[in-house]
Amino acid sequence: MTPVSFVVPALDGGPRLRRTVAALRREAAARPHEIIIVDDGSVDGSVQAVRQRHWPDVRVIAGPRRGAAAALNAGFRDARFPIVCQVDQDVTVRSGWLDALLRALDDPAVGAVQGRYVVPARARFWARVMGRDIDLRYERLAGRATDHVCTGNAAYRATAVHQTGLFDETLGYGYDNDMSYRLARAGYALAFAPDARADHYWRDSMRGYFAQQFGVGYGRLDVVRRHPRRLRGDAVSGPFMMLHAPLMLAALLLALAAAIAAALAGEAARLLLAASASIIAVLSLERSIAAIRAWRLTSDSAALTFPATHLVRDIAWAWAIVVWMFRHIAGRGSHPTHSMRRTAARVAGSEPRTDATERILVLIPAFNEAENLPLVIDDVRRDLPRASVLIINDASTDATAELLPRLGANWLTLPQRLGIGGALRAGMRYARRHGYDVVARMDGDGQHRARDLARLLRTIARGRADAALGSRYLAPPRGRHKPRVSQRALAVCLSAMTGRRVTDPTSGLWVFGRRAVRLLGSQHPDGYPEPELRLLLSRHGLVVRERPVVARERLAGRTSLTPARAAVAFARTVLALMVVPLRRTPEVWSAGGGCGRSTRSCGSSAPPRSSCSRSGGTASTSRRTGWASTIRPRCCCSA
Repeated sequence: MTPVSFVVPALDGGPRLRRTVAALRREAAARPHEIIIVDDGSVDGSVQAVRQRHWPDVRVIAGPRRGAAAALNAGFRDARFPIVCQVDQDVTVRSGWLDALLRALDDPAVGAVQGRYVVPARARFWARVMGRDIDLRYERLAGRATDHVCTGNAAYRATAVHQTGLFDETLGYGYDNDMSYRLARAGYALAFAPDARADHYWRDSMRGYFAQQFGVGYGRLDVVRRHPRRLRGDAVSGPFMMLHAPLMLAALLLALAAAIAAALAGEAARLLLAASASIIAVLSLERSIAAIRAWRLTSDSAALTFPATHLVRDIAWAWAIVVWMFRHIAGRGSHPTHSMRRTAARVAGSEPRTDATERILVLIPAFNEAENLPLVIDDVRRDLPRASVLIINDASTDATAELLPRLGANWLTLPQRLGIGGALRAGMRYARRHGYDVVARMDGDGQHRARDLARLLRTIARGRADAALGSRYLAPPRGRHKPRVSQRALAVCLSAMTGRRVTDPTSGLWVFGRRAVRLLGSQHPDGYPEPELRLLLSRHGLVVRERPVVARERLAGRTSLTPARAAVAFARTVLALMVVPLRRTPEVWSAGGGCGRSTRSCGSSAPPRSSCSRSGGTASTSRRTGWASTIRPRCCCSA
């Protein structure tokens, strides 16, 4: 039998949390399983009540108190089994729920499957309104395939979630949409299992309904900003639903304009008011048709109130657009508390770090850069004084190895040359193992300025991208740094493949956010990796933004990218453009189904051997793990 992990994020779940856990224990009693409660700061005694039961298959871990997505990630990292079911604290699964989900996951192409929410028998009016709307959306799903799996009543293939970088912790509502779209872009199918039924206890007051719909609307804007192609919605929230928010906003603005015109005795007041009323009438008509269909489907009279109740929803969505626009005009990025207000109320004083300099690692790959490294390190220290620095010496043949102990930075010396991609792969693995939030990469030749890294860091800190790079060609000074023909060709190919404009496919100035660090800690192209890196990030649904920078000439020495190597790099990248989209992401789970925390290693992508030196000491890495078992002060390869 397939072992299963259950992850239940908990925040003041009340007595329902205990019922949720009890139902999961009954459902999974016949198979190996574990239930992980992620306590995200509960103060109502609900988590303590679960602890007092002393259930052997239930354990409680402390959540990061940074919102639902961060709590989920904590649970996924702690889970031991290859299938992870995520159940919300206000959901009670029914008999047969787990078997129905697992049947869908028998197909190895399926990365996630969603069950069906059911309206509880004694649900009150507003909860029934929400439930009947969901029932109607389920009926629109053709077959059992979907493109959006909602969390709270779902099962995920753990490898798929880990390979796509876990859930985006900057999002409140909408983190499940984001994960679904990234899974699809990574090549996984998504499924809907209508036989996996679970009672969902929705909010049962108008105030709660309005607050939740504001959050849903706000979160959807964050998601569309990351996935512009989803402006038309998905299988669960179709194009007509997506139109309601902007149309209601237009109607409200027209009504406001009519009031202003009337106050000024303008002739246009009547026309403006009529236009506003016409839009609202069209929206009400569409909802009236939906109400009749939902009533015929469920025989619940609450569905007949859609024309009125969904106008409340549309107003909440319109208000979300206004607030979202003002926040982003002011330069404030995504934050889970913007859409999940309950999180903000409960975890005050434990905000996530939005200042990326809190945990930055600057990677500097170097081959024969002894003349340049002191100036590069001084540049980084001056403009990023709080960042850690890791120099990766790619088997240099000059005086680089002798220079490293005098630079006041961590370093890693590779005993054989792996190329810039292999060097960066070792550095990204180090960053992931040591828990860095953000990784910046700049070459050791001095062509880039550390002050430009600060601009890229702001892009990441504001939640505008998963990775940012400095483009020499986005807005260059006249007559300087014009792209070569091969670079133009790569840019055109990558633009077509990723669906985003690419101007500098070989830039050596990058900043990677949390999701990118998690991904690249296990997968990073080797050789001359920059073009393949763009393709890899896009394939996993990560957003990359370019920002204009000014590049200098090398401070000293000659580039290692000779014409012959440039030709090989170009050919390799063209091959990658053809092969990578057809390749499935490799598994990182052991044959026994255990969690990668104990079985996952650097594997074949790690350097075959590496060593680092400090004060005469030497630490060699294991071929199996790629990491040293001994600890040396300031030695980058310390475990």
